Amino acid sequence: MQTFWEGGECANLGFGTRTKKIGFVGFKVYNVALYVEADPAKATLQLSDPSTDSVCSALLHGQFQKVLQIHMLRDVTSTQFKDGLRENLVPNLKKYGGNEHLETFMDFFSDKKIGKGSEIPLLWSASGELSTDVFSAGFSRFTKAKPGLQIASEAFCKALFDIFLSPQSIVQDGRKKWTASAIDLVEH
Repeated sequence: MQTFWEGGECANLGFGTRTKKIGFVGFKVYNVALYVEADPAKATLQLSDPSTDSVCSALLHGQFQKVLQIHMLRDVTSTQFKDGLRENLVPNLKKYGGNEHLETFMDFFSDKKIGKGSEIPLLWSASGELSTDVFSAGFSRFTKAKPGLQIASEAFCKALFDIFLSPQSIVQDGRKKWTASAIDLVEH
């Protein structure tokens, strides 16, 4: 269980690894863990269909706090980080809306040092607000953290989290783990 700057105890549903191919070689860029606020998720998740697509859709649309916590496995420039997010986020913003927040989100990372071991929690509150920051390697006191960016947009949150939870996810191995863990959370 993990507690962040907002909400109650969150269950870690596991992580997936973002790999970027350059030529024929795949490089591991970051791990991304999915946390859900345990009690509200357990009470509200409807998992009548145990397929990965169905469970990940229920996680995406569930009215409870969720956090995608990115753990960097290598140093990247802020431009590389932003370009990777933008490439996947822009199509989703067309689907869900929230495009008016794109530049605010991207600009936030412009002056950030995103090194190996950095932690980037993307917290989507039950009220539909995104909050985030970049924390240096080894940081773990998330209950006392103060997020540097907040965006009040349910649509933007859905577009961002869909990058990881949709059938076209950039972390397919994560989707499988998150599905199994969500089913286990609801059943126990």
